[in-house]
Amino acid sequence: MVQLDMALFFVRCGMVISPSADAALDSLVYLTTHPVPVELPAAGQELCISPTNDHYWNDVLERYLHQFPLLPRVLTRTKLGDMPLHLCSLYLIFEPEAQARQVFLRIQFLSTNTNWNQAARFAVMINLKPNTRTLYNQFENFAMMGVRNGLVLMSAPRHNRTFTLMADGQSYAMDYVTTVEELPSLLANRTILGLDGRRVEIANQAEFPFLIQGQYQMGGIYVQFFTEFARKYNCLVAFQKRDVQIVPTLYSREFRTKPYAIGSFTGNCLVLPEKPKEGLIYFLLSPFSAPLWYLCVCLLAIAFLLNYRWAQHFPNNILLTVLFGDQATEDEYSPSERRLIFIAVVVMFFFSEAYSAKLLSTFIESLNQPRIRTIESLAASDIPIGVLHFEDIEAYEQLHHNVLIVDEPEYYDNLRHGRHAFMVQCGNAELFLHLEMRRRDTDFRVPYYILEEFIGWRMNGFSVSKFSPVTMQLLQHIGMVGQAGLWEYWREQTVQPLRNVVNRGLTQRETLELKDLISLRYVLIVGYGSAAIMFVIEIMAGSIHRYRQTRREPIDQKR
Repeated sequence: MVQLDMALFFVRCGMVISPSADAALDSLVYLTTHPVPVELPAAGQELCISPTNDHYWNDVLERYLHQFPLLPRVLTRTKLGDMPLHLCSLYLIFEPEAQARQVFLRIQFLSTNTNWNQAARFAVMINLKPNTRTLYNQFENFAMMGVRNGLVLMSAPRHNRTFTLMADGQSYAMDYVTTVEELPSLLANRTILGLDGRRVEIANQAEFPFLIQGQYQMGGIYVQFFTEFARKYNCLVAFQKRDVQIVPTLYSREFRTKPYAIGSFTGNCLVLPEKPKEGLIYFLLSPFSAPLWYLCVCLLAIAFLLNYRWAQHFPNNILLTVLFGDQATEDEYSPSERRLIFIAVVVMFFFSEAYSAKLLSTFIESLNQPRIRTIESLAASDIPIGVLHFEDIEAYEQLHHNVLIVDEPEYYDNLRHGRHAFMVQCGNAELFLHLEMRRRDTDFRVPYYILEEFIGWRMNGFSVSKFSPVTMQLLQHIGMVGQAGLWEYWREQTVQPLRNVVNRGLTQRETLELKDLISLRYVLIVGYGSAAIMFVIEIMAGSIHRYRQTRREPIDQKR
């Protein structure tokens, strides 16, 4: 025969106040008036309450709300969708008779709302459980959802007590108090533990100067940041490719992330291959257009025809006279020859001046090969942009009509041979240009340069999983590092070696090498070569002239 507990019956009917209900109320009041160190609304707390139909806990909730009538509260029994709401700072989840899995589903349901905040304090109200394994499961719910400030209020009206329980670290060794006077020490002990040796996984995505993949170890601003973070909050930090909590970029394709900016900006840069310089023949012919060269050839042909077809009127070599001066005494030049030579000298003066000026400008321009400087010029060129990931196609097509989609092996082979341009974060572009391209054992056959036109701005920061247990600590650490000016200090430390490499390269280029004077070599070759050719022509012309004179003398003697 079941005995009726009259005291419990009167408590359930509201005829008697229960000491356990008073203890539960006092604990909730203390948690409300002593919030966790997170960013709070102006009212002090933002309550998110998941009520129940249990009469005992409904009485506790009504008395609690009567004490805090002005605090904003949201009842989270229904799905709120995309309704914009303030982040919750205190969750009160009433699940008296629910099993641990039902509580997990309830917390998972709450995480779909826009006011989800795993850094807030969670209080789950339950009735007395017969074994400790059920309580362990409750704390496992908190761990799976990334909740660090989770506690359980277990009411035991038969014993006139309410137990406030917290799990001590990853081992879930439970500690509890029964009075509100002991609650501060319980919360303080939990705060001292920090992250209690938890492992924090960060995506290993190289982005200079924030994250640099060295030959033996990682480097960069984020490595120093997370090293200090692990030392302060007692955790382990690991950089890996998958199964991560933190991605070192503010914009992530994963929708279950929250952005945390660090206050600096970066962007994307296009890296273009340099076109090979043209050969000597191109430089010699480039000053004049094809019709002008045809005109020059025609003038030379006319000069030769006048000397050989009408030798009696033009006995002296017109071309040699124009180039090197009189080839005979002034009396041997007829008036018609003088007029023709004068006109030829004037024409040659204008042609030679125009040719030398254009050739010199071409040589000077070739020292710094004309580069594409704008996105518009790139779009008009024949240089394609290589795309490795299909999700980037739309963004690339907005920049360039010629997008080359290739597999990974072909993509890197094209990079080595300079077959297409590519777009990366500007820090990575500078690192590639000043370090990778300067290595002696580099596989890249073609030099690259960075397009001067900047492509968009974006803030630097992290994307943190909605269920990561380190969000509150990460937010605090970002603020402290920013206030201390460590972001700029770490940046200077990381960027300075690259600057030294660039400055060393500029210093070394003060002593010019032969390859730096390739255009001047062309000038010397053209100058000395033309002088040598004309010297040979003049000697041959003199020899032919003497030979003709020697043949004429015997004929004149016979006559």
